[in-house]
Amino acid sequence: MQRHFKYILPLFTALLLVFSFPRWDQGYLAWAALLPLFFFCRQEITWKESLGGGLLGGLVFFIFVSAYLVYSLDFFFPRYIGILVVFIIALYSALFFAVFSLGLFFLLRQPSKLVLIFGSSSLWVVLEYLRAYGDFGHTGGFLGYSQSIYPLVLEITALYGYWGLPFLMVMFQGIIYLLIRYPMGLERDKGQEGGGGKRKVFSLGLPIIIFILLLGTGLLLPSTFPQEKREDPLRVALIQGNIPHERKVDASYAWENFTHYLGLSTKAREQHGSLDLIVWPELVLSRNTALVYPQSYHQVARKARDLETPLLIGSYYQDTEKGHEYNSIILQKPGDSFRDNQRYNKIRLVPFAEHLEVPGFIERIFDLRVAIGVYSPGEEVKVFNLGDIVFGGIICFESYFPRPALDMVRMGGEHIFILTNNALFLDSNGLEQHARAAAVRAAEMGTGFTQVANTGYTISFNYRGEEVLSMPTWVEGTSLLETDFSRRNTLYRQWGDYFVYLCALGLLAVGVHFFQKYEK
Repeated sequence: MQRHFKYILPLFTALLLVFSFPRWDQGYLAWAALLPLFFFCRQEITWKESLGGGLLGGLVFFIFVSAYLVYSLDFFFPRYIGILVVFIIALYSALFFAVFSLGLFFLLRQPSKLVLIFGSSSLWVVLEYLRAYGDFGHTGGFLGYSQSIYPLVLEITALYGYWGLPFLMVMFQGIIYLLIRYPMGLERDKGQEGGGGKRKVFSLGLPIIIFILLLGTGLLLPSTFPQEKREDPLRVALIQGNIPHERKVDASYAWENFTHYLGLSTKAREQHGSLDLIVWPELVLSRNTALVYPQSYHQVARKARDLETPLLIGSYYQDTEKGHEYNSIILQKPGDSFRDNQRYNKIRLVPFAEHLEVPGFIERIFDLRVAIGVYSPGEEVKVFNLGDIVFGGIICFESYFPRPALDMVRMGGEHIFILTNNALFLDSNGLEQHARAAAVRAAEMGTGFTQVANTGYTISFNYRGEEVLSMPTWVEGTSLLETDFSRRNTLYRQWGDYFVYLCALGLLAVGVHFFQKYEK
């Protein structure tokens, strides 16, 4: 029993992280959540036990973060498959947590406190970057996302990108760990109590000074970045149709669902008067609608003409020449035919859910209730143009990642719209997790982000990550966003993921340090 008692510490880390995220939203706890893991890895344990403790704590945390997917997968699979998928996702994510714990084990057993603090911070950032990399990457439970409710803290991302935020959070906890373990910076060295204590004061002073400089610069410098805005505010209607997912994917409701949004668009025009743009969520013009009612494309063009307002809609699109099907965003201008519209095809597809071909016999064996995996990834980043107005649009899962939105901003996009369904998330904390990612994207790119969802959250953030508009979830309605497309030119927009590369170089330096010590 005593042997397993030590694992309470990584479990306590998991608990603090859980309370840092929706629905509890106590983000300040994330600035202390890793402290128990620091103390766990410094105990009299083996490297294998540090690896196991990190895996245990990570697994508990990521099961919580990913649990909402069970309800989403209920629409496609039997419940037991949903539970298995969530466990696999959590286990995969926990492996990175375990590697961090293992790295911490070795960092805590070398003498340099500077190496400990910068090595652990850099390791965390690089591991998060690797977890998000590739077609199967994801960002659920990213440490810095716990700070999305604090616009002041998000200022840091304008200078360093998202990556600077977890770096500073881990760095802070490394310093606090040392201050707790060695009060007043004093550490007793065998046979050298006085001199050793004095040296530790200086070894702690340098990282504290560097932390204050990095934090202060991140909080204050972005306010000096050049800002732009439009002289005349734009009036944008956001449409939240609130169609349950089981009805949205039912072919017998396809036409009714589609015309429901046509009607809400007319209502928005009547309610709000003259509009510059009307925005629908993801795949309102669905595959079922497009294939069964091909005239629906012409209905969109007619509605834009009748309302004298451009429509930005989530739509299924089929390229008959290439034989590809896309999850797309289409800008329909008044007077243009549907063939002349501007289109962006979703580039970053949801793993398995959007680009996995499932044979019919497997669907029958596992009782799959909805066909999945029909889409091809888009090949090109595009922005939309309305006269001299330039903006971008991304779809659902893409808002969890800097790209392709960063590319759209670099192409002149003055605002980014996120079109999403989110009915799959039901009333889970997945709704909030997804919405909060947009706040991080807005702050790091210095550009307003507006998410338009079928069931919610329909929400808008300004270029500092501050919420400026929000609609209740699971409520049908329209909302008017009046915006001058305020934006600022952030360092992250210019240099991208430079901070990750600095962390990778830092880790390389730590590796050289360990190698030299081993050689001696």
